Amino acid sequence: MKAAARIVEGGRAREVEARAFPLSLGGADADIAVPGLESGEPAAFLALDRGELFVQPQGPGLTLGGAPVTASQWLRDGDELRLRATRVRVGVRGDGVVLEVERLPLDTPTEPPALVIPPRADAPAEGDALVRPVAFRPKARALNLETTAPRRLPLLPAAAVVALLLAAGFVLAARAVEVRVEPEPERLSVRGWPQLPFGGSRLLVPGLSYTVVAERAGYRPLEAPLEVTGERGQVARFSLELLPGLLALDLTPASGVRVVVDGAERGTTPLPPLELPRGEHEVTLRAEGYAPYADRVSLEGGGATETLRAALVPDRAPVSFASEPAGATVRVDGGEVGSTPLTVDLSSGARTVEVALPGYHPASRRIQVVPDRPLSVPPFRLKARPGRLALASDPPGAAVTVDGAFRGETPLELELEARAAHAVRLTKTGHEPAETSLTLERGEARALSLTLVPRLGDVEVAAEPPDAEVLVDGESRGRVGQTLRLTAAPHAIEVRREGYEPHKVTLTPRPGFPQAVRVRLRSLEEAKEAARPRLLRAPSGHEMRLLAPGRFTMGASRREPGRRANETLREVELVRPSYLAVREVTNAQLRRFRPEHSSGRFGAHDLDGDAQPAVQVTWEQAAEYCNWLSAQERLPPAYVTRDGRLAGAEPPTTGYRLPTEAEWARAARFGGGEAIKYPWGAALPAPPRAGNFADESARPVVPVVLQGYDDRFPVSAPVGTFPPSTLGFFDLGGNVAEWVHDVYAIPPADAPVERDPMGPPPGELHVIRGSSYLHGTITELRLSFRDYGTRPRPDVGFRVARYAE
Repeated sequence: MKAAARIVEGGRAREVEARAFPLSLGGADADIAVPGLESGEPAAFLALDRGELFVQPQGPGLTLGGAPVTASQWLRDGDELRLRATRVRVGVRGDGVVLEVERLPLDTPTEPPALVIPPRADAPAEGDALVRPVAFRPKARALNLETTAPRRLPLLPAAAVVALLLAAGFVLAARAVEVRVEPEPERLSVRGWPQLPFGGSRLLVPGLSYTVVAERAGYRPLEAPLEVTGERGQVARFSLELLPGLLALDLTPASGVRVVVDGAERGTTPLPPLELPRGEHEVTLRAEGYAPYADRVSLEGGGATETLRAALVPDRAPVSFASEPAGATVRVDGGEVGSTPLTVDLSSGARTVEVALPGYHPASRRIQVVPDRPLSVPPFRLKARPGRLALASDPPGAAVTVDGAFRGETPLELELEARAAHAVRLTKTGHEPAETSLTLERGEARALSLTLVPRLGDVEVAAEPPDAEVLVDGESRGRVGQTLRLTAAPHAIEVRREGYEPHKVTLTPRPGFPQAVRVRLRSLEEAKEAARPRLLRAPSGHEMRLLAPGRFTMGASRREPGRRANETLREVELVRPSYLAVREVTNAQLRRFRPEHSSGRFGAHDLDGDAQPAVQVTWEQAAEYCNWLSAQERLPPAYVTRDGRLAGAEPPTTGYRLPTEAEWARAARFGGGEAIKYPWGAALPAPPRAGNFADESARPVVPVVLQGYDDRFPVSAPVGTFPPSTLGFFDLGGNVAEWVHDVYAIPPADAPVERDPMGPPPGELHVIRGSSYLHGTITELRLSFRDYGTRPRPDVGFRVARYAE
């Protein structure tokens, strides 16, 4: 509809191109003069919004169809407005609006009562019921409909100025706002005042309250606040929310059906249509006595209704059973349901069926029952139950054959074919055979015992000590010194006594040919010692020799030349057997653990050869190497960290470790009974090839040498170069001195006998034993010489040890 309106007054018509027509005293071309108003301000506006005409009252007195107008109202063809003595009829002609203004006779009409008029049937939706005024600026002179009415001419210029100022202020303050709604609504309006349509936008004042109202079929109505800022060219975007779809249920049975949608319970039928989001949904139906039903439904949304029609299938089916022979009892899932032949209704699902008949083996089967689908189970062919024979013999353990077939040894449970003759034969070594025949009824259980006559032979048993016990096949027969009559079969004969290793032998007596068992028992210690290997080669390559237990004296007498104060005489006893490495650890062996190790040089001579003993090693590094060896063989570590430093584990383990000072002294000094003083014997001079000491060849590197002795090695020699000691150990004297396990201390004199001493509690200093290629004095060459230290030295290495058990 066009924005222009045709105003008819007193039979004359004029086209007025304006968006608003104030009902006022007049004074502008766009005014409709209303005589009798006391002020020059407009009493109401008639305006167009998107081609629709509405009225906006500005004060009291305006009526529509006889009812007071207190808020914005849409106007339709034929509506009649009245303000005092002026009546305006609204007419819609084609694409234009005709306003017929009529001056009524001057009288004083009585104001109609204030009535609340119900909304008209053709009125816009609720969001559009209130029409906000549209600002305008008059451009033409007012139409004076009553020339004879008195006019307040002095007020008209002031009113025009005020109107112009208000319009100008609105235009300056307003901002163009384009409202976009997705998807495009069927009805769109903006509530709030003042506002003015402007092209595809609206002129709105920032900071004022506006509300966007939009509607579209299938979507939720939108009513959202519109925030207007001071920016120009604003675009306000809104989205309509699609209505959910409706799922109606047409089910058989119509009631009592539990409805589950997408895993959530939605109730039990009957149910109203279910609101569900647009898309696919998993619907599951369950009812007592019916098989579960599942289906997928797709909803378009937007309030559209889809109907799910489903008929639930009864959760049972007839199942038929038969057996050969008939009359068998049928159990389903453990519950008895009848005897074959049989037809019974069963609920759906997997079922276990068992069929049993006296005298026959039971049979079972798994079946799957499908709702409302009859099932005929294949017949059960029952196998007749055999007779059962419990067979025993005296003595037990006889071999059993039935009808020539071996069936086991007595005592024995046998299943035999019923109503058939069977030949049973029992045999046992050293006994005469026993035979019988029998027939069993179907399902019969019978017990039978047969006696076998023994064939005997004589065995004499004699032993030392004479109070030893003799056992035959694990059964005690008393003390030795007797002749036993035994069956002519292999027997395990054992002679034993507490504290001795038992003696076992297997023999077969022969009737008429006497036999004898004569033995001397060894003590447990003798047996253990005999069984323990003397020489042990470890996986790491270390060759280790058994160090036998024993009691001896460590240290040296005060009268011994060269003795030092720390060589206190003391009694020790080695109780726990151990293994000691035959040779010192070489550079090559240590580098498998510490690839970066280097023994360096001494003077101009190299100490780093693969076969030379590893030196420049701290006590802790030697202990770490021992733990590494233990880990290679999965042995418990001999050293643990305690108070921030390595110390021996308590109690000592069987892992690799450094030899204790007592073990080192035992191996070095007590090879032939009496303790020796020097590595080669009791006195000087050292014989040729006695070991690697500070000799004539070492004069360039050491100040004191063993005069007249030349071992041809100025520094360390490859381990094992010189002959071993009496016990088979190399370089316990000479080559390099060695770290031992013990923390250094001076032992007290006249102390009690120490058994397997491991040294004092953890400390900083550790004992060093043995002379080296730098030693050539009487003090140092003696095997009782004790040294100590903390730092690595070019003449100190180590060897490894471990307990045997």
